[in-house]
Parts: sequence; C-alpha cells; structure tokens
Amino acid sequence: MAQQPASRGRHRDPMVEKLWELQEKLKSIGAADEIQKTLDDALDLFFKREHYCEDHTSPASPELQEISHMTLTHPWDDLHAQGKTLWNLKPTMMSGFLEGKFLQFLVSMSNAKRVLELGMYTGYSALACAEALPDDGEVITCEFDPYLENIVKESTSKSVHGRKISIRIGPALDTINKLANENQRFDIIFLDANSNQYCEYYQVIMDRDLLAPRGTIVVDNAFLHGNVYCETGHMNGEGMKTFNENVSRDARVTTVLVPIRDGVRLIRRKEDMFAKPPAK
Repeated sequence: MAQQPASRGRHRDPMVEKLWELQEKLKSIGAADEIQKTLDDALDLFFKREHYCEDHTSPASPELQEISHMTLTHPWDDLHAQGKTLWNLKPTMMSGFLEGKFLQFLVSMSNAKRVLELGMYTGYSALACAEALPDDGEVITCEFDPYLENIVKESTSKSVHGRKISIRIGPALDTINKLANENQRFDIIFLDANSNQYCEYYQVIMDRDLLAPRGTIVVDNAFLHGNVYCETGHMNGEGMKTFNENVSRDARVTTVLVPIRDGVRLIRRKEDMFAKPPAK
C-alpha cells in the first residue's frame, strides 16, 4: 500500500478528508471487513498516484531538498507562540516538489528572464524559479513576515542561483505598486500570497502592465482546499472564488485551471496566445 500521512489533520483535498471521516465511521460501527478494505484501497489509490508522479519526476536540487527538510522540521508553532512570526506558519504552505518542478518548466519553456513572486514563505519556489533562469535572470519575491527574510537568505545563499533572488519585505500590494511605478515588467508572475487580495493584485498586474508581453500569471491554491467548489469548508474561500470568477469573465485573457496539488491556474493575454487571423 502507498504510504498515507501519519497525521490526519487537514488535507488540501476535501475528498480525502471525507474518505478519512467515512473510514472512521465504518470502523466505529464495525462494518464488514470487505467494505472497509474497499475504502482503504480507494484512499490508497489516491496516494499511490501522488507518489507515482513524484517517483517519475526529475529530482529537486540538493539545495531545494534542504529547504524542504528545513520547512518540514522548523519549530513553527513555538516561534508563533513566542511572537517571532506574525502567523502560525505551516509546512503545507510550501509549494513543494511537484509544483516547484512545474514552475521550473514554465520558466524554462517561456525563456523567462524576470520572475515576480508574491508570497515567499521559506523560499522553495523562489529558488526553484531562479534555478531555471539564465545567468542574468532575476526573481523578485515579496513577503509580509520579516522573520522569513533571514531564513531565506541563509538557505538560498548555499545555491549558486541564490544571487538571482531579491527579497522585498512588506505588504505585497504596496510592493507591486512600487514596481509598477518603476516601470518594471515580469515574464512570470507567481501569486502565492493572501488569496483575499488576489483581485487587487490582479488589477494592478493587468492595469499597470507588470506582466511583460508574452508573459504568464501563475496562481497557486486556486482550489483553496476545495473551498471554491464546496458548499461548506474550513476556510473562507470567497476571495479566491471571486478572483476565479473575475478572471473567467476577463475578456483580455485566456486561462486554464489544472489540478496540481491545491489547483494551479495559468493566465495569459489573448494576443500572446493566439495568432491574429490573416487580413482579407
């Protein structure tokens, strides 16, 4: 059987949570072994698929693996209790291996030179993008929590690509408006910050031309743990739901939402995707 998580807290896929809930109910009522085994097998298939994808994806660099290990073992609860972090940060906030590799492919395929990231956390996705950039490429990553700056500087400095990363501490909306005032443009813009402000980020990006010609916006957590399509959820999904609806109605862009981890949405201008019809 595929290894399932040792701790059954929140899972990003509400279907898994429901199956876990059903699993416990079947055990509590003493359901037939055959029924319980069928459910166990269904859960096993879910995690087998995830592990299969990981097993057949090229490995992350040693530096990215080190960031992942640090993120998973860091004493986040203690730090928040001591008032050293603004929020009780969780390892699940990290983009992680598969999504990091997906980002690298996007950066490489688009021949990007400049990447803007909103939501740095422990720097996994920032370094993943930096690794795929040319030698003169740059990642500007924005983070609100000052505690994370030194952690990311230390971990990314161990990589030859760390010098491509520039950290901006402060509210992301303020930072992107400053970047727009400086007439800066980016080939890839990765949204992985406060989902309740995604609509505001998107408006600045599109209306103030932060996205370079032929650029791509990459949106993380587009499912928001299922809260955008579930009637009830454990998080407030209204911000992400409104954002998804607004993007779908925006006549300027074309978009696709793919079920990678917690949902990844890609957005591009229509003129950058489709050739103009020949003149008659």
